[in-house]
Amino acid sequence: MSATGIGASVRRKEDHRFITGQGRYTDDINRPGQAHAYFLRSPHAHATLKTIDTKAAAAMPGVLGIFTGDDLAADKVGGLICGWMIHNKDGSPMRAGPHPALAQGKVRYVGDHVAVVVAETLAQARDAAEAIIVDYGVLPAVVDTATAAKSKTQVHAEAPDNTVFNWHLGDKGATDAAFKAAKHVTKLDIVNNRLVPNPMEPRAAVGDYDQGEGAFTLYTTRQNPHVARLVLSAFIGIAPANKLRVTAPEGAATGDVRAC
Repeated sequence: MSATGIGASVRRKEDHRFITGQGRYTDDINRPGQAHAYFLRSPHAHATLKTIDTKAAAAMPGVLGIFTGDDLAADKVGGLICGWMIHNKDGSPMRAGPHPALAQGKVRYVGDHVAVVVAETLAQARDAAEAIIVDYGVLPAVVDTATAAKSKTQVHAEAPDNTVFNWHLGDKGATDAAFKAAKHVTKLDIVNNRLVPNPMEPRAAVGDYDQGEGAFTLYTTRQNPHVARLVLSAFIGIAPANKLRVTAPEGAATGDVRAC
């Protein structure tokens, strides 16, 4: 094996600037008059939101605004979308429930976003979030995907039996024939672990609004800012595409820097 052949060590060219403090991460971007946002998240996997009391939190030092799912709905801010429409094996479209940026009426997982506090500093935003009083109506949770379809607890009203889609690919007849002709068939249950990537910088964003131009610039850690701009413009309704610029800092989670 040569120094340049298959299996040879390849030194990454981009690492030096990151480990010497020369990289540019979202946290390095600071705009004039910048405020900070902190999300209050649900401690419950499944619960209704009876009331959200923000009065005491709104009066705390540095707080500029507190928003809930009802505020987003009133302003007609669209929710997060599924980027791929899947059809069931009978040809019917999948039945995915809405995914608002802030929960509306119900939380469906631990960490679901209940409210966001905007304040002059991150510490002030965090302190105010802790002062928000939420009355949860705790519901039974579905924690096992293998038995979720048989559970009496329904997470999304739009998805009966907790099934968004029943999808298959390939030639069923040929597959059945292959199994039938096989000399030996092994059956086993495989439990897949939940996985999560751990980039040096997690998902983060800094937004900048130019009042004179009526335009937005979003600095965010993602691989494809073009798709982010499409979703924010066409589906969430933040601004027309020509008034919205999305760019990824050098320290983005994937190291892929593109702008639009």
